[in-house]
Order: sequence, then C-alpha cells, then structure tokens
Amino acid sequence: MDYQTILHLFLTISFVIGRSSQQISIEPIAGPYTLSEGPYWDKENNVLYFVDIPKQNIYCFNPETKHITHTHLSLGPVGVAVPKAGKPNTFIAGSGTKLVQVLWDPKSDNLNPTVKVLATVDVDRNGTRFNDGKVDPAGRFWAGTMGEKNGVITNGQGTLYRFDNNGTPTKILSPVSISNGLTWNHNNDTFYYIDSPTREIVSYNYNNITGDISNKCTVFSLEENNIPGAPDGMTIDKADNLWIAIYNGGRVIQVEPKSGKLLRTVNLPAAEITSVAFGGSNFDVLYVTSASQSLTEEQLKEQPYAGYVFAVHGLGVSGEEMLASKMN
Repeated sequence: MDYQTILHLFLTISFVIGRSSQQISIEPIAGPYTLSEGPYWDKENNVLYFVDIPKQNIYCFNPETKHITHTHLSLGPVGVAVPKAGKPNTFIAGSGTKLVQVLWDPKSDNLNPTVKVLATVDVDRNGTRFNDGKVDPAGRFWAGTMGEKNGVITNGQGTLYRFDNNGTPTKILSPVSISNGLTWNHNNDTFYYIDSPTREIVSYNYNNITGDISNKCTVFSLEENNIPGAPDGMTIDKADNLWIAIYNGGRVIQVEPKSGKLLRTVNLPAAEITSVAFGGSNFDVLYVTSASQSLTEEQLKEQPYAGYVFAVHGLGVSGEEMLASKMN
C-alpha cells in the first residue's frame, strides 16, 4: 500500500482528539490549489464557495454532487468573495485593490463574468492587494489588504476597511501587515481580528449600529502557547469559541476568548492551513482551506494533500449561518 493510500485511509478513519470524546474524520474534498482561502457556506444553495488567491478564481463546490465550478477575475488576486443578499448569482469580491460586484451562475464555469468596480482602496500606495474579508452582523462588508511584491510580504502596508452599503470605504485599522481573520460574537458587541505577523488574536468592543470598534485587547497569543506558525482565517461557533487556521502550523485550534484557553487542536495533513468556516445542513461541518504555494518538491511529496480543501466531520460543535453583503 503506497503512502498516499495510507494517508487517505488515515484521513477518513475517525479518531479521538485530545481529551474530547468526539470522534472526527477529515475528508479532502477539492484540490490541490495554490492558495485556497475564504470558505463561505451558502445555506440557500447548500454549496461551498472559496477562492484561489493567485489564480484569481472563485470556486463553488457542491457536496452532494462533488461538482466544482469556477469563475475568473482579471483585475488581480482574489482575496475574498461573498454572496450579495437578495441577488441570486451576484457576489461582492476583493480583486487586487478593487472591490467589485461579480455576476456568475455557479452552476457552470465562466471565465469572463460581468464585473463592476465598486471601490478602489490603497490609492496612496503600490504593491498591496485584498486579503481576507467578511460581512458584519449589520450586513456591512469588511475586508483588509496586505503588502506583497513578487511573493514577498512587505510589513505595515495593509489596512482593514469597512464598506458602507454604497461601497464607500472607511479605514478601520492602519497600518497592518497581513489583514486576516475576522469575526464577531453572537451578542454583536465584540469584534475579533488577526494581523498574522503579530501571532495574536485580538478583540475590540464593537458598536453594531455604527460599525465602530475600540479598546483593543489580546485574547490569545501563539507565542505564549508555544504554537508554531501564524494565525490566518478565523470563525466562531455557537458557544462563542474561536476556530483559527494556523498557517505553517498544520492545524486548526479552538480557543475560548474570554479565558484565553486553548480548548482543542485539530491537526491537518497540510502545513499551510489558511481559513475555516462552518457549513453543512446543520452547520456542524468545519470546512478548512490550505495552500501549497511555498512548499518545495520534497515537501509536496510529503504532503500530497497540501492545497486541498477539507471537510472536518464529528467535532460535536456547530456554527451559524454566514451573512451575505447588503451592499447596494
């Protein structure tokens, strides 16, 4: 039996994580991709959207049929894409430094979709692009940028933006280096955020009416918990615990932000874990994206599932419906 067959069997056999009595299984569902990111579960259509940033593609995976379709954006790397509320086959995406509206029917491929530019950010600098983004509890779209030239990160060049429903951007945090994971608690009074090179998850008081944030507080430090890698994408479960993808750490961690306690570690068969989102009919499947972009040929042989999207079953927790953008 070869290595890949053994690894596939390992992934699909249930096993116990830590002290938890829940048994989980890890299923590779799509890939490999260069830098898959931004998983988003569409409850209405029961499909998963995600992007491949440098390939400039948005993908749609149907778990029932296992069918994958995609569309391509020509304006630059695609950091994030979310559906637009009340508008079937319409998405808000960050491509390069452009916030755009994309018309695409995910039932089929479309390499030349109709794209409308809504806003341009980082107009005072060069060498940045959109990275992670998400919709807040009031339906406003948030997305951040990062500095990157020829594959090299340039620190202090990024900004986290909040967009009004007419597309007008407001700077929320600047400068940052790699604007990444973001989520809100269920009381709609706390915003959690990641600037990856800090190796920290921080919280802010959040005003759901105005969208303003204040009073920064560190809730978890990878350094203090001896966790390798950098925090990347993030989501939250129904119990208000955070689930954080660890890039170059080969894992997803569950953290209780009120106490700063590490609750659980789920190891994945890929080092470059990029983001997470709950999905499935009961929102009890954790979808995990990964990358293969920085791996050597030898590392790719050791990690045949690098760059795959995974579905993690049996965690015994669930999340909530992801929100669509209310942008006009």
